[in-house]
Amino acid sequence: MRTVGCFLEYDGRFLILLRHSHKPNGDTWGLPAGKVDPGETDREAMLRELKEETGYKAMDKDLEHLKDINFGDRVSAYVFGAYKVKINEPYIMELEKAAHQDSRWVSAEECYELPNLIQDFHELLKLLDLVK
Repeated sequence: MRTVGCFLEYDGRFLILLRHSHKPNGDTWGLPAGKVDPGETDREAMLRELKEETGYKAMDKDLEHLKDINFGDRVSAYVFGAYKVKINEPYIMELEKAAHQDSRWVSAEECYELPNLIQDFHELLKLLDLVK
């Protein structure tokens, strides 16, 4: 399985979203992210997920691919494509209310300190050298 996620960054902080408790991985913070649909490229999926979850319409040229990372084990293995979009002015986020209950702009260190991050997010921050 392939998933993608994006660090939507402004002024040294990035956006994280809190999933509803009744959703898979409920009550956890994560990036705007999702599965890559059949016939869709990773970049197309990332642009779609970013628009669906935050209302932000990025262009393909705005996407910076950071790294593909293998997570999980034989039973639940997946590839996570990490991306970044840097914005130069404040953005009023349009939260996807069906999936998320809250949003927050955080530094990498603030994010890492949160106890309720989605699975593998702490490791992702380390693997991308965003925290020590």
